[in-house]
Amino acid sequence: MALDEIQQPNIGKPDYARGASSAGLKLCAILTTVGFAIFWVSALFTVSGLVGGAGVHWSMPVLCLIGLAVGIYGRRRVECR
Repeated sequence: MALDEIQQPNIGKPDYARGASSAGLKLCAILTTVGFAIFWVSALFTVSGLVGGAGVHWSMPVLCLIGLAVGIYGRRRVECR
């Protein structure tokens, strides 16, 4: 099978040319990144506090849940555009 048979020509317009890549979509992508970053950082502090025997401040599990919720919400908005 030759390489020319495998490659397909670009047919149609790309998403950004059709207006699918809007400011709202970019904002949701940033929201997803920030939400999951908050989730992972607060989850790290929560687990290290529990494993190390130190006290866990109430804000870490709350931030963990909020970050997870914001990350999932943003991800769903990006996927379902």
